[in-house]
Amino acid sequence: MYRVPDHRSHADAALLAFLTLLLLASCTGLRQSSVEQPLYTGFTIQWTSEPTFDGRGAERELSALVRPVANQSILGRRPAVALHNAVKEPEKKKGIKHWLKYKLGSPPVHLDALPLQDINAAMVNRMNNRGYFSARSSFEVVRHGRKASVTFTVEPGEPHIIRSLGMGAGNSGLDSALASMLPLSTVQAGEPYDLSRLTAERNRVTDRLRDHGWYRLRADDLIWAADTSVGGKRVDLHLRVKPGTSALKRRLHTIRSVTVHADQDEVLPPRDTVMVDQVRIINYLDMYRPAPILNGVLVRPGEAYSLRRTNAMQRYINSFGVFRNVLVAYADDTLREASLDAHIALMPLKRFSLFSELNAVSKSNNFAGPGVRFGIVDRNLLGGAEQLSVDLNGRFETQVSGADRGTNAYEIGLKAALAIPRMLLLPQPKGLLSSAPVTNISAGFGLFRRIDLYGMRSSAAGLSYSWHRGQRVWHDVQLLEVSYNDLFYTTPEFDAFLAENPIVKLSFEDQFIVGSGYTYTRSTRSRDDQRMWLVYSMGADASGNMLSAMFSLTRGDRPEEGYTLFNERFSQYIRLRPEVRWYKVVGGQGAQLVTRVLTHAGFSYGNTAVLPYVKQFFAGGTNSLRGFRARSVGPGTFVSQQEGNLLVDQVGDLKLEANMEYRFPISGFVKGALFADAGNVWLMRPDPSRPGGEFKWDTFVSEIALNAGFGVRVDPQVIVIRLDLAAPLRRPDLPAGDRWVFDDLDASWRRNLILNIAIGYPF
Repeated sequence: MYRVPDHRSHADAALLAFLTLLLLASCTGLRQSSVEQPLYTGFTIQWTSEPTFDGRGAERELSALVRPVANQSILGRRPAVALHNAVKEPEKKKGIKHWLKYKLGSPPVHLDALPLQDINAAMVNRMNNRGYFSARSSFEVVRHGRKASVTFTVEPGEPHIIRSLGMGAGNSGLDSALASMLPLSTVQAGEPYDLSRLTAERNRVTDRLRDHGWYRLRADDLIWAADTSVGGKRVDLHLRVKPGTSALKRRLHTIRSVTVHADQDEVLPPRDTVMVDQVRIINYLDMYRPAPILNGVLVRPGEAYSLRRTNAMQRYINSFGVFRNVLVAYADDTLREASLDAHIALMPLKRFSLFSELNAVSKSNNFAGPGVRFGIVDRNLLGGAEQLSVDLNGRFETQVSGADRGTNAYEIGLKAALAIPRMLLLPQPKGLLSSAPVTNISAGFGLFRRIDLYGMRSSAAGLSYSWHRGQRVWHDVQLLEVSYNDLFYTTPEFDAFLAENPIVKLSFEDQFIVGSGYTYTRSTRSRDDQRMWLVYSMGADASGNMLSAMFSLTRGDRPEEGYTLFNERFSQYIRLRPEVRWYKVVGGQGAQLVTRVLTHAGFSYGNTAVLPYVKQFFAGGTNSLRGFRARSVGPGTFVSQQEGNLLVDQVGDLKLEANMEYRFPISGFVKGALFADAGNVWLMRPDPSRPGGEFKWDTFVSEIALNAGFGVRVDPQVIVIRLDLAAPLRRPDLPAGDRWVFDDLDASWRRNLILNIAIGYPF
């Protein structure tokens, strides 16, 4: 029979937080409002007829004009305004009262704060800019006691349509280059006249011309000539160089010299100058070897000036992570007109720095406790901008509630990592302009001990590479991963548990992992104002295949106990980890709908029958199913029979999960979220000791766990502190007809609540 764990202390904390939010949310925030000075509650835009082109875009643009924004409401209530009204005016512009009143709270926005006449006129202007030159707009204030809203009525009329489009007007080199931009134009004949798009196209053309050497050209030097005399609400457009543009702006500029101030110091004079590959390198502190720096210098003497390569060079060198600033400037050559001297100034960060971090954790499996991490960073280990970090971390946790209250666990670890801003052993990927490829070498040791249960040691070393192609594609290659996990301590109770669960015992066996992996990630977001985009990734990692093939050639057939490395069996498996995230901006006040779908699967074979425990998948916890304890869901419909303090995580070979969040602002940097999570883990092979854990196509849908909840996030743009309060709605470990738990929520809803406290967004 399923036993509901005791989450009393977590439930009490969750209940207190929930009741506080509920109390504030019950307030209307109308205390400082009156019939004469009503609280502004929002607006609507009504069209007399739908705009012919891009009605949604037009409505978003007009909506952005209505400022200030109405106070955020939750189910018709305004907790941030209520908090502002409840706190007395602080004497100082700092302290807890000021933070509560003006940061967490929000001053009421009254109707008289809106310049309605100006907003109305601006709406007509924006419609004119979209080609609706006969547009009209009016507004009406709708009052409801101490509240008021505004209705804007917009009559768009018919838009002007582009009949023809041209670029360039003359025989000069600049005119010819301008004409060559027409086939790639983002504006086409047959579309409506739209000033913002025409301005963006002019900026795009200007940037492309500057990429090809027209250094002094600016967007204001180009002008759209419009001819509306053709009638019928049609217009001919031609982009040309503005009359009076100087001859120097019309000339191509070339680079005469390139100078790199490799470690510029504002006080010290230069020590020496060297010439490498046509680039003059001036050293002030002799910190860096020339070769690594030259990898990021993307311009050379004799080349035409390029805005794109200049910006890429700045991003590339900044990606080394060792400079506090990278400045690129061009100076006119005093002897030759239209000739430039490039100066690249690199201002280094301090080479050595210490860091420390003290934190506390409260997990959804009722474990809580303090943690500490400290270490040192060397930002130029070998004179080539290599970054070495060494850190020591430790954590102590105790179970603060539940049947196993008082169970303690501790973890310590030591890790060293070296990041080299170039490729070692592998060839340099071609076409990298925006960031340097990074070679990562790491080694570490960790020890985890759950007192009165078991202890595990782990040692690991790895060699990996990462690089970005543009701003939307990421590659991560794990060339080699070697780790060894050792179950060095067990109690008789834990030994008995493993004896009763032989498949679980195999996953805990001492074994080597010798493998590699690759992850490809791509974003479809191409600009900051994009309202919908996808981020998808495909990850894969494998272990033991090369070793198994080598041993089969040198040692013959695999023995019954499997091949061994240093007298220990090594794992052989492959894992696939596809994931898709979808982002959608909702409205114009910063709300966002975010979803994630992932399918992770691992297949063991050959030298091992079970995936290593550390490579199996789990469901439940702060970044997974938030209505369930960490690692407590599944596999499948399996019901754990653990007694006492045998808190072994429930893991599997296959994981399916979907998450959805509606994120919205509450006040200032305080944001809220409504969310739902669904998923489970399963076994790829039947396990008699875990009945119901195997994945089956005809039953897996009915075995999905489901939860929902509400979250509060404090996001001051530096670190995100997240509190998510969730409850299970469907439990796969209950009998098939009783998995929806709405009745349980009515009877014992406090015990079902899970409060997750975490850093960062869940996805």
